[in-house]
Amino acid sequence: MRGIVLNECLGKEVIILSNQVKHYLHQAAESEGISGAQSRILHFLFVESEKRDVFQKDIEETFFLGRSTVTQTLQSMEKNGLILRSGVAWDARLKKLELTEQGRVLNARITRKVEQMERQLKSNLSPEEIQQFHVLINKMSGNIFELSGDKGECMKANKAR
Repeated sequence: MRGIVLNECLGKEVIILSNQVKHYLHQAAESEGISGAQSRILHFLFVESEKRDVFQKDIEETFFLGRSTVTQTLQSMEKNGLILRSGVAWDARLKKLELTEQGRVLNARITRKVEQMERQLKSNLSPEEIQQFHVLINKMSGNIFELSGDKGECMKANKAR
């Protein structure tokens, strides 16, 4: 367990916590036989497909990934029975992405692991501390956006999280 050091850089602390969370999430996905990226796409499809049709371009834009990367990831997910691509009547070029039942079951298992991690993150924090964390992290995020001079893209990235 690391002690609190007031002179330490905040950025370093944010990176360490972010890496710990990412490591846990990647392990959770890999324990289910998929990559972290596939896990995030599964969850995105689960949430978004309830509201609208989802296409490859939506994945590319939401996760800031290149077309070839998304194509390879989706092909692997389709091959493993997690998603289906189906045509839409209004444009023969477009293929709608849909979760299979296997994809839904896998998403549910990973979601339980994510919820367990969230409970652990908050386990010794009061509701006031959690609220203060949100206030502070949003302020720090805004500070970095100001520094980068690219608020539009950064705000889009923040919204996607």
